[in-house]
Amino acid sequence: MKKFFALVLVLTIFTGSTVYSSAVYETYSVQNVAVSLELPFYASMYNIDSENIKVRYKELSNEKEKDLTKEQKKEYKKIKKIQKYITKNEFQKAFEEDSSFLPTYIQYFNYCLETNNLSDALHQLIKIQEINARDNILDKQKVSYKLGMLYYLNRNFPSALTYLTPFAEADIPNPSVDNLWFAMADIHYNLNNYSTSIYYAKKISRSSQNYLGALVILYNAYYSLNNIQEANRLALELVNLYPTAINYMRLGTTSKNVNTKLANYNKAREIAISNKNNFELAQADMRIAKIEQAKIDRAVKGLALFVEKPDWNKIYKEIEKIDDPVNISNRQVQFFNSTNACIAKFGDRELVKCFESVNKEQAKLTQELKIAYQKAYEEKQKQIEYQRQQMLLEQQRYYDRWYYNDFFYMRHPYFFGYW
Repeated sequence: MKKFFALVLVLTIFTGSTVYSSAVYETYSVQNVAVSLELPFYASMYNIDSENIKVRYKELSNEKEKDLTKEQKKEYKKIKKIQKYITKNEFQKAFEEDSSFLPTYIQYFNYCLETNNLSDALHQLIKIQEINARDNILDKQKVSYKLGMLYYLNRNFPSALTYLTPFAEADIPNPSVDNLWFAMADIHYNLNNYSTSIYYAKKISRSSQNYLGALVILYNAYYSLNNIQEANRLALELVNLYPTAINYMRLGTTSKNVNTKLANYNKAREIAISNKNNFELAQADMRIAKIEQAKIDRAVKGLALFVEKPDWNKIYKEIEKIDDPVNISNRQVQFFNSTNACIAKFGDRELVKCFESVNKEQAKLTQELKIAYQKAYEEKQKQIEYQRQQMLLEQQRYYDRWYYNDFFYMRHPYFFGYW
């Protein structure tokens, strides 16, 4: 779930409407203060989107190219060569032409984002920040903000906190403020600052695309603080908004009543089977088994007579690697239905007999499964051996043909020189 919301953030943090502008001399507005900056020569050949850290190359007209000085023509020739490499995604060659040319880093940075290479994108943005301190073509605040977000998406939480905290504390309204609150909440949760995590997660409104993710963070934070009642309320809201197996398991985990727990875990099991998600199925079954096995343990402990305890955990260890997850799950249901029927109907000696019958039936099922698995394994080995033999036979035929062809050639009159 956390990974999903992080990927959503990649799209929302680093994309958006693009407003381009370009000039060799340009008036910048930095924190609402107009500042006149002299931009480097190459700026006239790019539409610069300082807001989103993007550039778009534009060739000069023949007239403008003629007006360039000798040094500028040399620089322009290099830029055109670099852009040809970039058009082909040959960024290494572009860097070799000029290792401090900012537009190359910006374009490669965006290429990394497009290909979801967040690690390289981070390295490029660090370099962009370094070169931009010299060239001043990008808004330094925006670069710093997005650098913080990239540290977050790369799960470098301490560095992300260093960069993003000034923006969070300034509390300046902006279109992506919900992304900032979500990132700060998640960062603080991962750094075990649960109360601070809750503070930021609560800032996210219901209308935000990050609201569902914020609920997950709030649930986890309250659960970590052992505030089970609030965690349960959040789990219920999650189920109502997004009825997944995981959310039903969250609801079951925070429910006080055992029967309510089981009902939610069984609902999670059904959803996992429907979605063919074996991991979630195993997680739901594990929680169900823990509750159901405890019933058997209590029943055996209350008996005056000895009986071998029906133990699902032992059965599971024997079959987990030789049977299909759904089959195992269905067998677990059948096992606990049998033991619950024994507990409900019988006591003392009769309960012992009922448990013995369950153990006998389970042993039979396990043995049949092992035999079927062994037969399937042997059949597979036979198929592998048959394919190996066929391959060897084909090789032998090839060499036989090669030998006879060679023998025929050596007997040909031409070989002996009297053609």
